[in-house]
Amino acid sequence: MMGVAFMKKLLSILLLLVLLGGLILMLPGYLSVASFDEPVEIVVPNGASLHQVAELLHQEGVIKSKAWFKHLAKAENVDRSIKPGNYIFSPNITISQIFELLKKGTPGKPVILTVPEGYTLFQIAQRVESLNLGTAEEFLAATEKYYEENYDFQTDNLYFNLEGYLYPDTYHFNNTSTPEDIVWRMAKTMEDIFTQEFKSRADELNLTLHEVLTIASIIEREAYHDEERPTVSGVIYNRLKINMLLQIDATVIYGLGEGKEHINRVLYAHLETPNPFNTYKNTGIPPGPIAAPGKASIHAALYPEEHDYLYYVLGENGHVFGKTYQEHLRNVESYQKIINRQ
Repeated sequence: MMGVAFMKKLLSILLLLVLLGGLILMLPGYLSVASFDEPVEIVVPNGASLHQVAELLHQEGVIKSKAWFKHLAKAENVDRSIKPGNYIFSPNITISQIFELLKKGTPGKPVILTVPEGYTLFQIAQRVESLNLGTAEEFLAATEKYYEENYDFQTDNLYFNLEGYLYPDTYHFNNTSTPEDIVWRMAKTMEDIFTQEFKSRADELNLTLHEVLTIASIIEREAYHDEERPTVSGVIYNRLKINMLLQIDATVIYGLGEGKEHINRVLYAHLETPNPFNTYKNTGIPPGPIAAPGKASIHAALYPEEHDYLYYVLGENGHVFGKTYQEHLRNVESYQKIINRQ
């Protein structure tokens, strides 16, 4: 009897050791999942290796240890069944849930959304609708919802509250993505672009995020090429310093169409039409952004070139800048000659 009891006790101890061993093996895997507060979206390309997936997850802060992730993935044969797709990893996800997602894949077909720099929110909404990712109205409603949940800046005289707050870039979605998914991703990308360096610089200039994006959006619509963005920015700041009207056509165009319609040529009558965005009538910057600025324009808005220019007009290979009104008139005359030759 003592022999049977001893064997039972021995088996119990061995079983406990096996369980403890399993827990010890699994513990680093669970610890390898990082702590993050918001959903993380990762695109796994077709044919991606386990090493590439581990690298992506580690770069985006989903896992702590690439080595343990790969070790556990191989132990569960995940390395042989990784599916490509657009994955969203929620906070508090476990390593086992990550493996299940990677093996199951994401439903739907991939959809690529490309938003050029300088697009208005209305144009982005139209592009989203053209890709069958929701109607333009649904997308615009999603932007208003995001604004209400995340921002509290003054919205008087704005046509679209989130104008300028969605970063222009190429995004990978799938045909089950919603307008809310798209707005969240684009807004978060803009927030990531606006680094701590940018925030500190904005504080130095005594500017809010809203004001920086407004100036950046004007630069985005006005600059002919990247090299002149800081110069255009300098003109804007020079005029603001002396309380001079900005007199920027792009703001007039945006105001006339209330953020929706564009005109090809600005006429004198347009300049005389009163609206909050008409910088020929109103001093200072407009009440908000007029388009989606890229990183180069945001940088230019924060680091304007120091010069004495107050005017510019489009020439053959970009804008020609002038310090005085007389110099500007000569530049305009030269531009008219170019137009007449065409």
